[in-house]
Order: sequence, then structure tokens, then C-alpha cells
Amino acid sequence: MKKIALAMVAASALFAANSAYNYEITPTVGGVHPEGNLDIDEHLTLGLRAAKNLEGLFFDQFELGADYSHKVKETINNVDREGRAVRYFANVTKDIVEFGKFSLYGLAGLGYEDLPKQFIDNKDAGFGQYGLGLRYQVTDVFALKAEARDAIKFRHGDHNLFYSLGFGIGLGAKAAPVVAAAPVAAPVDLDDDKDGVLNDVDQCPNTPLGVVVDETGCEKVIVLRDLGVNFAFDSYKVSESYAKEIKKVADFMAENSNYTVALAGHTDSVGKEAYNQKLSEKRANAVAKTLEKFGVSADRITTVGYGETRPIADNKTKAGRAENRRVEATFKK
Repeated sequence: MKKIALAMVAASALFAANSAYNYEITPTVGGVHPEGNLDIDEHLTLGLRAAKNLEGLFFDQFELGADYSHKVKETINNVDREGRAVRYFANVTKDIVEFGKFSLYGLAGLGYEDLPKQFIDNKDAGFGQYGLGLRYQVTDVFALKAEARDAIKFRHGDHNLFYSLGFGIGLGAKAAPVVAAAPVAAPVDLDDDKDGVLNDVDQCPNTPLGVVVDETGCEKVIVLRDLGVNFAFDSYKVSESYAKEIKKVADFMAENSNYTVALAGHTDSVGKEAYNQKLSEKRANAVAKTLEKFGVSADRITTVGYGETRPIADNKTKAGRAENRRVEATFKK
């Protein structure tokens, strides 16, 4: 009997779809293979199931059913006794796995066996059962079902293996779920580097976090250079005219009290490199002192000198050298 059950399981290694209806009626045809010690011959059954498809519960279906056998034979001491038998049962089923139109499901339930009164060793009794089924959904309302159940009698724990083929007929179509239309998302302009300038106009897309940028998304730089009042050659003194340029930085810092400023001093290439390095540092520090006079706290100012290493113009011309003698102010939040 166990071999038959295993064969049914192996044959059912396919998968199924959920029903599109609320109720199902399934006429069946099959057979019963009784355990050997029951002394009952294998016999045919005709059955009928009525099921309710469940929603929102662990189990997928609840069914009531009955299997009728017109001729059941018990043989005791070489004496045959025949009669009719009816098994009534209630099951719950659960889909295990599904693939396309196929479904493998499990079931468990309770039942009652009404046997011929002339039987000697086998009497009416209750039973519990479990099993597996294979379902093929032909259409939305028709399905083919193959099923095997092991029914265990409450008296003595004897087994009957039921096997059947059925044709499920769906009744009461389920209402189509109302699906709310997905809201149309407004187009989102992204700012990947979080600098406050959207990607579509950001000309410097990878600005480090915290760096203050201009309207193009690039680091905001105030170049303290007016060709008429810029640092003189070999000088780091701040003239009155140049102080007015520095005042612009002080005003910007006053408008943005959470900003800090970094001052970078630069020189032209005339003279020795080491000397120019020191000179660039002195120029940055001179601007810092002027900012402090304009009310910018010293703890909001940092300075650095780059000497002649970062020219922005041609050091071979007088005008180019004048442009290179400068201090650049950049900001962080």
C-alpha cells in the first residue's frame, strides 16, 4: 500500500493555479485498496464533492464529499459477504506548489464509513485521512483532479487507500478585484551630489559633500584679484583698494553664518620656489587678518599657500604674472 501511495506522489510532481470561482462541484470515479488484514477486496467508488474556496486563510478549500461503492466483498474463512458501502468525509486542502495550469495540493480531514451490516469483522466507524492531489485547470471553471488518500480507521488503526479521478466544475465566479490606478509620479529632478544644483544643470556633478557651489554646481571661488590693486611684486601687504575686495568675502560670510572659508595664496614664478611658497602663505594670512578686522571670526578661517605651483595665466607676460599673484577664497558649510 505504501508503494502505491508513493507512486501517486511521484506522479503528482506538477503544479497549479488558484480558482477563479467561489464553489466547486466534483464528480469522481476511483477505487479503494484496503489493507490486507481487513479481508476486503479492492473495489470501485463513485463520488461527489462540494467545496468552498477560501480566501485570507491558511487553507485554500473546504470540501464535503461522499464515495459510494455498489459492491464491496468481505471474505472470512472462505465465506464471501457482499454489500454496498458509503464513506462520508470533510476535508481541508492546501496548495503546495504550482506551475502554469498544474497544482500539487495536500489535504487532511475526517470521515465516517458506512459498511454492509452483514460484514463480520468490519463495522461502521470513523476515520481520519490525509493525501495528495494533482489538479489541472482546463479553463477558469473546469479542472481535472487526480487524488490519493490514506484513510486510517479509528478502530484498530487499519488503512484504506483511496484513489480517484475527478472533474471539478466551478460555480459562483469571484468578483474581479478593484485595483486602484497607480498614481502618476511627477518627474523628479535629481541632485546626485547633494550640492543643491540639479543634475541637468550641474556642470560639476561630483562635488564633495559640504562644499559651497555656485549656480553651475561648481565650487564657489571668490578670487581676490583686481588688476589695478592686486598684490604688488614681492609683496603681501593689503592696500586700501584691495581691502574693498576682501570686504566682499566678509559680507558673504556674514550672510552665511554657518560657512567657513579657506584662503589659498598664490604667486607668480619670479624668484625662487621656496621663497614664493612663503610669500603665498603670507598673502593668505594677510587676507585672513583683514577678514578678521571686518568681523569674521578666526575660527571660521583657514589658510594655505601654494606658491607658484598653480598658475592660472602665463607667467611670461606682465599681465599674466599679475593675475597669478592672488588669493582664492572657497567655502564649506
